[in-house]
Amino acid sequence: MADNLFPCDDADQCYRAVTTAYHEMLARREDDRIAFKSALAVFRHHHPEVQPSKASFVIAEWLG
Repeated sequence: MADNLFPCDDADQCYRAVTTAYHEMLARREDDRIAFKSALAVFRHHHPEVQPSKASFVIAEWLG
């Protein structure tokens, strides 16, 4: 699933880390924007070469 939008060797690991960060923040009753920024930070850790605007698009697609 993740590799359809962002092909890389660790796409599945990155996808799990990003979605887990987002859902864990929501489970702690954090605001959706804060949860999204946390997911973005995780994605950027895995893929610092990706422009933030593209990273935001990928995360939005992954989170549905």
